[in-house]
Amino acid sequence: MELSNVGKKFVYLSVLMMTLSMVLPWESLSDYTYSESMGLLMNIVPAVIFAVSSVLVIFKPLALALSRFGTNYVFLLLCLLNALALYFGMQYYPDTYTIGYLLFPSSIITFMLGAIFSVKTINDSNS
Repeated sequence: MELSNVGKKFVYLSVLMMTLSMVLPWESLSDYTYSESMGLLMNIVPAVIFAVSSVLVIFKPLALALSRFGTNYVFLLLCLLNALALYFGMQYYPDTYTIGYLLFPSSIITFMLGAIFSVKTINDSNS
């Protein structure tokens, strides 16, 4: 799948948001130390899944190799990977919702918006 310019902006913003969600606290700092309340400690598996889905669209050689299977399959794979990341990442319910916790699902939604804005190339109409 080839990202459009708008799609690239969404995807890069989502990568930034995911990075911030991993370093900003997910829990109130009044009860815990900073390292105990960071999103990184709670979401290593979802972050890895998100990184894999980002690699699928950002690195051009891998995206070209996967496009041989058909861009519809790549898009379906992205949807499944991001659904898994959301499922595993949102299992933690903090007592107080902080910006780190809210950035996690927002980054995945932003990522999928970038993929959707690039949907014009999914049916290979631009090739």
